[in-house]
Amino acid sequence: MGQKNIIKVYSTQIAEQWDKETFDRLMNVIPKDLQERVLAEEGWENQHGSLARKLMLWHAMSEIGANMNDLFECLEFTESGKPFIVDAPNFSLANDGALAVCAISETSILGIDVERLKPINLSDYREEMTYLEWREIYSHIIPLRRFYEFWTIKESVLKADGEMVGGDIKEIYIQPDVAFFNAKNWYIYPAELEYYGYVNFLVSSNPHADVEVIDVNIPELVFTTH
Repeated sequence: MGQKNIIKVYSTQIAEQWDKETFDRLMNVIPKDLQERVLAEEGWENQHGSLARKLMLWHAMSEIGANMNDLFECLEFTESGKPFIVDAPNFSLANDGALAVCAISETSILGIDVERLKPINLSDYREEMTYLEWREIYSHIIPLRRFYEFWTIKESVLKADGEMVGGDIKEIYIQPDVAFFNAKNWYIYPAELEYYGYVNFLVSSNPHADVEVIDVNIPELVFTTH
């Protein structure tokens, strides 16, 4: 019997800006080059979300016995920009503002995305979906939500694939439980976050995953467990 396919999804929503002392202490956990990536984000919400997802990865790797002080130095990126660590568990990160998620698995290749339901003109994205997807979007009781569901699944697939630079989101074909892209199947899981006004999906290279969602408080997570 093969290894059980367990996917852990760490999540957090930062309701208000951390004070400078807290932010600086949390920043000091990660290397300087990653700190620069955080500070390059616009606005405190994006900075906090970017930092939070990195700290959740740090914690998740530590939970399985990895030394993140070493692993952060081994962080690499595919040509399409997907982060990975050689000989470490698979992971995927996402944030929309101050809501951040980190998915990790020792057995599956992953992609995860989260999107806040922001008002948009759906017709502006007409070329990003197939005819059948648009038909389903416009027949849905809440068309905007169905659009974001498709969008987050497609973004998750692009992250999981990690190979195609500038991959065409329209070439991802979505069925109820699986998406097909770049000659591969990606199995779809709603992460079921308990945050109002957001849509979140992850995809996995393996079916029949057990998905465990873990809500965390970042300062508490970092300062009390490490």
